[in-house]
Amino acid sequence: MKIGDSSYGFVIRGKGTKLFTNNTNGVTLGNDAVFAYSADTTGNIENKTTLTATGSKNYGLYAAGVVNNLADINFGTGVGNVGIYSIAGGNATNGTSTIRPTIRVSKSDTVNKLYGIGMAAGYTDDNGVTRQTGTITNYGTIKVEKDNGIGMYATGSGSKAINRGDIELSGKGTTGMYLDNNAIGENYGTIKTAPNITKDGIIGVVAMNGAIIKNYGTIEIKGNGNTGIFLSKGKNEGTVPQDLDGSKGLEEKKQLPTGKKVSGIDIVAPGDGTATIKRNGRVITPTYVDTVTSSPNAPKVRSGATELDLSAAGLNNIPSMTRVSEIGMYVDTSGVNYTNPIKGLEKLTNLKKVNLIFGTEASRYTSSKDIKIGQNILSPYNKVISTLSAGGGKKFTINSASLTWIATGTQNSDDTFNAVYLSKIPYTSFAKDKDTYNFMDGLEQRYGVEGVGSREKELFNKLNAIGKGEPVLFAQAVDEMKGHQYSNIQQRVQATGIILDKEFDYLRSEWSNPTKDSNKIKTFGTRGEYKTDTAGVIDYKYNAYGVAYVHENEDIRLGKGIGWYTGIVHNRLKFKDLGNSKEEQLQGKIGLFKSVPFDENNSLNWTVSGNISVGYNRMNRKFLVVDEIFNAKGKYYNYGIGIKNEIGKEFRLSEGFSLRPYAALNLEYGRTTKIREKSGEMKLEVKANDYISVKPEVGTELAFRHYFGTKTLKTGLSVAYENELGRVANAKNKAKVAHTNADWYNLRGEKEDRRGNVKFDLNLGLDNQRYGVTANAGYDTKGHNIRGGLGLRVIF
Repeated sequence: MKIGDSSYGFVIRGKGTKLFTNNTNGVTLGNDAVFAYSADTTGNIENKTTLTATGSKNYGLYAAGVVNNLADINFGTGVGNVGIYSIAGGNATNGTSTIRPTIRVSKSDTVNKLYGIGMAAGYTDDNGVTRQTGTITNYGTIKVEKDNGIGMYATGSGSKAINRGDIELSGKGTTGMYLDNNAIGENYGTIKTAPNITKDGIIGVVAMNGAIIKNYGTIEIKGNGNTGIFLSKGKNEGTVPQDLDGSKGLEEKKQLPTGKKVSGIDIVAPGDGTATIKRNGRVITPTYVDTVTSSPNAPKVRSGATELDLSAAGLNNIPSMTRVSEIGMYVDTSGVNYTNPIKGLEKLTNLKKVNLIFGTEASRYTSSKDIKIGQNILSPYNKVISTLSAGGGKKFTINSASLTWIATGTQNSDDTFNAVYLSKIPYTSFAKDKDTYNFMDGLEQRYGVEGVGSREKELFNKLNAIGKGEPVLFAQAVDEMKGHQYSNIQQRVQATGIILDKEFDYLRSEWSNPTKDSNKIKTFGTRGEYKTDTAGVIDYKYNAYGVAYVHENEDIRLGKGIGWYTGIVHNRLKFKDLGNSKEEQLQGKIGLFKSVPFDENNSLNWTVSGNISVGYNRMNRKFLVVDEIFNAKGKYYNYGIGIKNEIGKEFRLSEGFSLRPYAALNLEYGRTTKIREKSGEMKLEVKANDYISVKPEVGTELAFRHYFGTKTLKTGLSVAYENELGRVANAKNKAKVAHTNADWYNLRGEKEDRRGNVKFDLNLGLDNQRYGVTANAGYDTKGHNIRGGLGLRVIF
């Protein structure tokens, strides 16, 4: 006789029923089949039919009431077959004192919870609630030859497993008697390993979660990696087995405290399945995060009281922080990235210590600093952990994969997790100096302000994903966010103003006045580059264009005159930082000058000038965090006043050549307004600040002039030395993280190089007394500034 897949041989639902089976040819079961099922608690079943399973997930005798099995049950083929299952307070027996049937047990698939069991009693659900109880007694022989099989299993208060026969164990990770959830086991017979055993992970009796084993018989387990009795919140009231051939007679596992404490964060987990999070001494309720289903295709995730649509929010493609480890298992807490089963499991089962590395993917779902991970996310990993834990002897350590988070969990007796807790370490704990501390304080205060899906939250996600072995990456991200672009804004503002000053000087001194009342106007463009070796100050290139105007009234005496000038310049700067930040400066100047000759031909001349300046500036600060560019935008104004005194003497060397040495003193005061970035991520405030420039200068110019009728060609090569005695490059700017009460931190400025600057300039000009074109090139030793430009001028 054969019972097909998903079929029943006998189903009994009456009262006081009796079933006697005696098929001399035996019965074969396929897959997911039951030979006899009875829900009659007053019923009686006696089986004398040999049962054989050719497939998986079969039950031989599944019954309430009284069950007596007097025939062999060969369920050794397949996965997850159960020989006899007692429910509803029933009592099932295999054999008698004189009749000793043999039950052969199939292997178990522990990942999918398909257990091969000889005899079973009771049922406890995943929430720990006992739904069924029963009693099983074995007089015969139970052979557990396939991996992870179980001879006898009982769970729940009121359930009992009694062995008066033999249980022989030979498969890897097999268990003779498994008792759980306050069940009681009694051994009067023999539980032993098969002769010449070479497998490990074998356990004679497991007693967990209040279960009790009373050993009055023989438990003889041999071999390295094997155990006689294994207790985890269970109890042994009988004889303790001996250590034999490398085995342990008795091993008791206690859940050790898994709490952790770092930088004001204290996760108290005493090992009893509970945990409390304290942040700076205050108890915190963590945000509960879990997917709605235990599936990598889960459509939604719950974060506290909020339910997020993973697809709509773009959270279903979260990059995993997975690291490959010889002795570790990475736990992805996103709920969407796990694989089931995890590859390499067969290698991990040989380990005695497993390092569980928890990722912080769940932090993407919430802005909370303290998170409790739910069961649906943990489910696939708990399945693997239960597999690793099978056989006992495994130790599990808990670590966070993230540099800036700590992780721990509360474990069940089988080492699976009922919860995992993640807490963010305050960024201030990574600071080594006051300035960094103040910035980190602002960074810490900003965490959680912007919600899930915002750009600033994505920035923090990047920081959360930095691993423990990547402190350099974290330091780089912090340095990028500090706003070094603002460290030398005064130097850049002054440099933009100097572009205009050069054009004013050129119009006034390099182009002669054909009339006593002249107006000179020039459009120009120039570009250059600023380099520095000072850490915290960023190199940049600039491209400026503008217009300059000079009006001069010359007296009857050559070289004597007064006038005024004005101009505007638009300077675009591109920084050589990792994010390629940009700044635009628009600056205007207006001023007066007076020229006084000391001889008749104006070879010796003194000129004094003064101006006021106003500027409007926009910064687009871009910074790299791990592998993505973020930005913040701000604007500020500048204003200032300057005075210049210059005296020079011109010597004619020939008809075309002349040499003019000169000395000058430039005085300037400028101020930049407060900067408050209005848009972007990790916005900063920069204090208003001023600068004072006291710059003496000496130099000489070699000029050549040649006339072509009304046209004039002039070239000039000048070299000068200047030294900044004021405070410009290192203005000691201070910044803070905007929208926080964090303190100010210093931005390191350029070194004030008192050795001065040597500058070289080459100017070319061609004009016809009304129109002209110019070209210029120059180099400054300070800042390694290379510059050049073109211009078009008109005089009228």
